[in-house]
Amino acid sequence: MAKFINYTPVSQNVLDDVTEKDVFLSNQPTRLPSPWKLVAFLLGATLAGSVCANVFFVYRQFITPWVLLKELPTQFAGLRRNIPTEILSKSDFDSMNRTVQELAWSHVDMEPWNGFLALDEGYVQAQGLPHSQRWPWDLSRGVYIMTSSHELHCVHVLRQSINEDYDGVSEEKRTWHYPHLMHCLNVLRESVVCNADDTPLYIGRLHKNAHEKSPRAGTGTVKMCRDWDRLLEWSRSRSACYRPVHWAEKGFSELDRYKSCPDGARPWEGVEVPTN
Repeated sequence: MAKFINYTPVSQNVLDDVTEKDVFLSNQPTRLPSPWKLVAFLLGATLAGSVCANVFFVYRQFITPWVLLKELPTQFAGLRRNIPTEILSKSDFDSMNRTVQELAWSHVDMEPWNGFLALDEGYVQAQGLPHSQRWPWDLSRGVYIMTSSHELHCVHVLRQSINEDYDGVSEEKRTWHYPHLMHCLNVLRESVVCNADDTPLYIGRLHKNAHEKSPRAGTGTVKMCRDWDRLLEWSRSRSACYRPVHWAEKGFSELDRYKSCPDGARPWEGVEVPTN
């Protein structure tokens, strides 16, 4: 014979004892024990790392490493190779018209003295630069010349010497003598070898050289260069105010060559400099 379970209704008093807080707590998710929290965190971190790695590898499939290198800024002025520059067959800088040539080379932006810097000693140490000659107007600063300005000076020296030789100036009257010329040639050689530019340049009467009598390698090729104007802006804001005025004049004060600030400043005023 079947047995029946007696049903007893819950009394209203019991229901009244169940508060809203009890109902809310009964709906809360079960908390994971501490070891499971660690496991969940590690799994999440692994998944995130895997996703990032996959995104990186997909990115690398479409971006070549040498393109990425062009985006890296230089250590000091923060320059990038982001200025497209076409290789020309002729320019004012190699014009056979001496007036045109001189005008191009004498432009203020082509003066190597733009690259003389007065750098604070704290900056020098932070950048790992060697100690240098003191700037006369502030002994906490050292005088430096940018590599590009040193090389540009050498280009000026060689051009001047070539023109003087072409014009028949005797060796005794030439501005620059043989040892300095050899020094400058070696400076440029070192720069070429150090940079080791591996960009292939086409040759022959092709492309923009198709109708040239004397075709020059790579004419019309566009290369990515650094921003020279931005470099000058950076260097002028740190200028040592140097200019080699009266260079050949014996007895001319070297201190007076540090009085050509591009912004018109006069840092020497109020500064006592030892005379010896």
